[in-house]
Amino acid sequence: MRRGRNLTRVAQWLEIPPEVLVNVPRIEVVGHLQFRVENHRGLEKYGPDLIVLRLFEGYLVVRGEKLVIGWIDAGEILVTGEVRSLMFQEGKH
Repeated sequence: MRRGRNLTRVAQWLEIPPEVLVNVPRIEVVGHLQFRVENHRGLEKYGPDLIVLRLFEGYLVVRGEKLVIGWIDAGEILVTGEVRSLMFQEGKH
């Protein structure tokens, strides 16, 4: 935990976003209509009511309706639809 705090301080000193140094996802949510995730490790599951993304430490489980991937690349994804929940899960899904 101490390492994370030190890296956060370094990021602040360098004036860069902390997620760049500590490999954490950056998640941007627009209401319940869409979300974007940076620093993901891949798509584990995909369906119109469930999306599971691999993260550095665990998974992001997204539930909703009519979920559609707008675009995806090696480290970023945009999903639209009716987002109902975003949940972090440690370990294997």
